[in-house]
Amino acid sequence: MFDGSYRTAAIVTVGILILTGVIGGFAVHSDPSVGEELIAMMNEEVFENIQSENPAVVAFNIFANNTETSIILFIGGASFGLITTLILSFNGFVIGMVVEYVRQEQGLYVILAGILPHGIFEIPALVLAGMFGLLLGEELWKELHGNGDAISAA
Repeated sequence: MFDGSYRTAAIVTVGILILTGVIGGFAVHSDPSVGEELIAMMNEEVFENIQSENPAVVAFNIFANNTETSIILFIGGASFGLITTLILSFNGFVIGMVVEYVRQEQGLYVILAGILPHGIFEIPALVLAGMFGLLLGEELWKELHGNGDAISAA
């Protein structure tokens, strides 16, 4: 599918995120209570802990979480890319839901203010890790069929 092409793998990865993001956005658009429930859950599980912590601890925890996610995305390629695709899809779906909910409640500028800081490091890291996970899955598939070497490709 990718034939070792980083560009194709990156396009597929971004495509998965955008497609599932659009689906998540439509879910909230058609039933705003879904977005309200997601935001309420995120407030309880994530944001309450962040507000009470030292900013340095919060930064470290975010970095550690993103590193863990990136490693899982890459290693998920060992499932022929299925786990990688599922994680990318879930993240895209949740991002789409949050973006649509915030768009309805607070508008485009708040979305841009929330996404732009993440656009510098987190989103490219998610795309790169997903891309390499998909490439690993492809190499495993090739090796299974006798014409690849997944270990050297990894």
